[in-house]
Amino acid sequence: MKNFQILALSSLFVFSCAMNAPTASAESNDFTLGTVQSQLSDGMSSSQVVELLGSPNLVTSTQGGGEAWTYDKVSQESEASSVSGAGAGSSGNFFGIFGGGRSKNSTTSKNLTLIIKFNADGLVSSYKYQSIKY
Repeated sequence: MKNFQILALSSLFVFSCAMNAPTASAESNDFTLGTVQSQLSDGMSSSQVVELLGSPNLVTSTQGGGEAWTYDKVSQESEASSVSGAGAGSSGNFFGIFGGGRSKNSTTSKNLTLIIKFNADGLVSSYKYQSIKY
């Protein structure tokens, strides 16, 4: 019986302190703020932009025969953790078995919008981006 109690307490101690690692729910994509800032530049061809960032979400015509490409990426990161105490706590818990403990869930949303303007020759003439984290 004593061995069972030691095993139960040891298991409770080990598993009550476990925390979940953060997970990202966004799909893998080359369209990131770092890619835009470091690799996108004026004068790139439309095929180079597609190779770098993938297909745009929206394409519109501009005055002068050019195009405006819009990329929009929304992503979420979720983190969940829980802690359960071992031993009698102030809330009347007995070895963390009968209730008690804490759990924490947090979600962060990110939105990255990029608008690229191409001239009539199909080369990047300008671009603007906005990154929001909430």
